[in-house]
Amino acid sequence: MIGLNRSITNVNLFAERLRRTRTARGLSQTALAGACGLSQSAIANYESGSRRMAKDIFTLAEALDVNPIWLALGTGPQEPLPPPAETRTSYQLAESGPIHKLAPWPFAGISPDEYWSLPADARAIVENTLASLIKSLQKTG
Repeated sequence: MIGLNRSITNVNLFAERLRRTRTARGLSQTALAGACGLSQSAIANYESGSRRMAKDIFTLAEALDVNPIWLALGTGPQEPLPPPAETRTSYQLAESGPIHKLAPWPFAGISPDEYWSLPADARAIVENTLASLIKSLQKTG
């Protein structure tokens, strides 16, 4: 028998974890897209499964206040781990619902303002470069 109040921590697909977490946070696709710097159609594509894995996993996780590894892979704790006290910074997202504390910015040497001041094409280059570097380090590690 399937329980109707199943926890979202046991959701197997990225698309389901994203959709259920977004709705549990009371956010529309448009609001989440705005918080991440993505389009509403990108969020819809992730949630429908037509885009398999988000290259924007960290921005999505930050906006949803969840652990990016849990959001991407479904493993580990759903809630983000607290950062060291000296690097804590909090951001908030508000829509027509409750205000949610967001995950901390992951880069101590780069401010969020520096990153978000870049044009969209430059941010895409930064994201692609970081994704490539992570893949390279995972293969050598």
